[in-house]
Amino acid sequence: MTVKLYVATDSTGVGHAGGAAVRWHLPAAGDPAEVTAAPDGSALVLCSATALLGELDERIFLAEATAGASDVDERGTLRATAARLLAETSWSVETAARFALDCAEHVLGEAAGAVLPGGATLGQVIADARAVLDRTSDEAEARLGMLARLWALHRLRRQGEKVGDLAFGTLAEDRTADLDALDDPAWATAATVRDAVLGAVEALRHVALPRHVDVDEATYSRVADAEDTPSLPSAPIVTPWGTITVGAEHHRGDEPAWVAARDTAARARDAARDRGGKDAELAERAFQADQLETLLGGPSR
Repeated sequence: MTVKLYVATDSTGVGHAGGAAVRWHLPAAGDPAEVTAAPDGSALVLCSATALLGELDERIFLAEATAGASDVDERGTLRATAARLLAETSWSVETAARFALDCAEHVLGEAAGAVLPGGATLGQVIADARAVLDRTSDEAEARLGMLARLWALHRLRRQGEKVGDLAFGTLAEDRTADLDALDDPAWATAATVRDAVLGAVEALRHVALPRHVDVDEATYSRVADAEDTPSLPSAPIVTPWGTITVGAEHHRGDEPAWVAARDTAARARDAARDRGGKDAELAERAFQADQLETLLGGPSR
């Protein structure tokens, strides 16, 4: 069976697998890209779906080695002196959120009944998240928005960072008790599962926020057309996920969707290992690799 190989890059086509930054030639008009040569003294790294779990980035491409290729190693990577990108996959912000939710849901187990600040159980959070992703529940979005902001604050506090993002402007209310609740010793045996679920919610935030921006801008465009007003409004947009200002430059307290997805998958593997040891972790990794490959599907364009 031929192993599919992938390359993950940022928005401009720069990849970092293997440690060296590589600017890949990108596919265009449905055709494979030109061959990319490895930088002097290094090799290009192509990833199987298993290895890709640790390399998720903004864009993911199907790839093939064209020269100097090794065998796929035990980590699921192949090194080559030259390779090319064949086509871009369907990886996107929404795909990243779906993948994160799949990983979190797969390890819920008995922790599904654990109650978060605000009263929702971890199982209910997953159900709410899928409803928001499928645009079937506004009520669920309001509940998830609070949890997403709370989780981001919790993560930033652990990292010793300050929140300077206007997207967290609606957290003016006192959440100290809720933040402390996430550090409660009662969570000790379920912390990895909780972190996986809330990481998936943070990935979902990147799907929900642009929807609100699109609605706001569409509404404004109709008003602007009527009044012949060319400038965009400077007023912030209030959403269940926080208050945002389009075009504003500020430090972001949230993590990119693909980072949240990558971290969610890692926490889910940790949860599996906590419960069943190394074999359970390996089985969870295999599930995630299969799920990721399914979601990537065929080329996006």
